[in-house]
Amino acid sequence: MVAFYWSDLETDKDTLAELMRNLEWLESSTDLEGTAIVSKTGLRVASSETADIAADIYSASPATLISLGEKISMGLEQGELQEIVIRGTNGYTIIVVGSIDNNYMLFTNCKKGYKLGYYFHKIRKAFRIMEPLLKQIEKQRK
Repeated sequence: MVAFYWSDLETDKDTLAELMRNLEWLESSTDLEGTAIVSKTGLRVASSETADIAADIYSASPATLISLGEKISMGLEQGELQEIVIRGTNGYTIIVVGSIDNNYMLFTNCKKGYKLGYYFHKIRKAFRIMEPLLKQIEKQRK
C-alpha cells in the first residue's frame, strides 16, 4: 500500500496510481523498504507503508543531503549528482536523483549490503520509469 501526500486536487489520479504501482513493484521485487518519492524541497509526494514508520525522516533531511551533495559534486567537478548512499551499522539508505531539471528523488532503505548492485539496478530502473510521471505532476502543479 502506498500513501500520497499531495493535497492538490488537480493532480491527475491516474498519474498518482501509476507512481503507486511503481513503488509497490520496487518493494515487492526486492528487500527494499521505506521507499518514498520526495521533492527536492523536502515534501513527501508518495511513500510505501513501511516509510510511514519514519515519516519525520522524509521531510527536510533528504533535501538537505541532495543540496549539499549537488554542491560538492559540482564543486569537485564530478558532474551531476546521481545518488547518495548512507551506510549505517544496520543497513543502507539510498537516495537517487534524476537529471538536474528533475525536482524529485527516490528515497529507500535496505538491510542487506551484499545485494547493493542489484538494488541499484532496480532503483534506477524504477526511477527512470517514474521520472516522466513526476514531470507530469510538476506541470500540473504550476
